[in-house]
Amino acid sequence: MVRGLVKTVMLSLLCVQSASAAVILMYHHIGADTPPATSVTPEQFAENLDSLAAEGFEVVRLDELIERVRSGADPRQKLAAITFDDAYRSIYEAGLPALEARGWKGAVFINTGGVGEAGRAMTRAMIADAHQRGHLLLNHSQSHPHMVRRLPEETEQEWLARIRTDIESGRRQLGEWLGEQPLPWLAWPYGEQSAPLRAMLRGMGYLAFGQHSGALDEHVDWQNIPRIPVNGLHADWRSLRDKVLALPFPVRTTVPADGVTSEPRPSLTLLLNGDWRGRNIQCFAGPRFAAPTVRFSDGVSELTLRSEVDIPVGRSRYNCTAAASEGRFYWYSWVWMRRAGEQWYAE
Repeated sequence: MVRGLVKTVMLSLLCVQSASAAVILMYHHIGADTPPATSVTPEQFAENLDSLAAEGFEVVRLDELIERVRSGADPRQKLAAITFDDAYRSIYEAGLPALEARGWKGAVFINTGGVGEAGRAMTRAMIADAHQRGHLLLNHSQSHPHMVRRLPEETEQEWLARIRTDIESGRRQLGEWLGEQPLPWLAWPYGEQSAPLRAMLRGMGYLAFGQHSGALDEHVDWQNIPRIPVNGLHADWRSLRDKVLALPFPVRTTVPADGVTSEPRPSLTLLLNGDWRGRNIQCFAGPRFAAPTVRFSDGVSELTLRSEVDIPVGRSRYNCTAAASEGRFYWYSWVWMRRAGEQWYAE
């Protein structure tokens, strides 16, 4: 199957390196009293921003970054954007002011059903004010569902229609609060997506953003754009630096097409431009090393890896890196969403 796919796609692959690259950082809470798995403290956030500046990064708003990548930004240019997911009040109270103090603007993906007048959620007034101050407010769906999950007895057509309605409802509601329609962009809730969902958004004219590390270039899957997740468990710059300085692997095709699986040790094959044999590619399944095999034929490298132990039920990642010049790495991350048989994992 994979060999046949290589023959099918190789004529359309350019055996050259990417012409542009950039990184996007993704945060949730900016606070000390929220779960570390989805939070950084204000001090950690400030340290991240200071480190980006010290490394020589130009930090721009997300829409400018996307436009510059599409226009052919230099691959060695240090270009970054800051994004936030969910409508948390701490983003408005701590995150956006920290950006403004440096003359930067952020992008906030709003799940409109989470907006309210009490608790930890932003209010409508806060959202409108952030918009007036020049930050980018974007769609994170209406109800923040696990979009890859079909309901019992739900057909594929019914499932996709339900998800489409949730996405469109979120954008419509956000537009009413902003007084203008937001860009047709979506951050996948939980970073979960699948091939049918990506195809649906492509047909809707949407860009969509994930929660997996890596740099983007003009060849990125525009319905699964990588963003580097930052939280209290991985907020130290020593942990982040290699990811933030990453360059994109020239991956053009993956087998399987998405990471929804019931297999305990799933195999992943990447088709890459050029000859990657002897490039000291390092791959990991979670924290464990997973030795890849690399074959080369007709200008295309076929990289295959499989975990040697069962991956956990739930979300996990395969990560592959290879050394580039100037102390930087090529980086690719793949998200698995493993079910227990036919049962979905609890969140």
